[in-house]
Amino acid sequence: MADISITATAVKPVQIFERITAPAAEALTAGQAVRLDTSTGKLTKANASAAGEARVRGIVLQRAAAGETVTAGVLGLVDLGNALVALDYDADVYLSDTDGTLADAHGTVTKIVGTVEPAFGATTADKILRLNL
Repeated sequence: MADISITATAVKPVQIFERITAPAAEALTAGQAVRLDTSTGKLTKANASAAGEARVRGIVLQRAAAGETVTAGVLGLVDLGNALVALDYDADVYLSDTDGTLADAHGTVTKIVGTVEPAFGATTADKILRLNL
């Protein structure tokens, strides 16, 4: 399993059909996977190291400090810049064992976050993430 390196400034929502907005339990950056902290109701980084940690609710769309309101995409299309360039179209994107991170293969708990989709804005298609949480 290789973690996918996402540059926060490259994250751009293309089309979001469903989102979740809540306070951040900790500092978050765009492109990180988040789950709902069941004791506080705030969004915190998700990971695939254990079932409770892998309850990913979305991908953060902008940075937020702890306590600030943050929005995460749940269902839709998100441009992650060049982060998906090494993956094939229609490849699954997984939650990593590393906090807040996506990967090209499953972690301890298998959690698919979405798939790689083509986006034709030019002659050669870009690769974007189709979120399906």
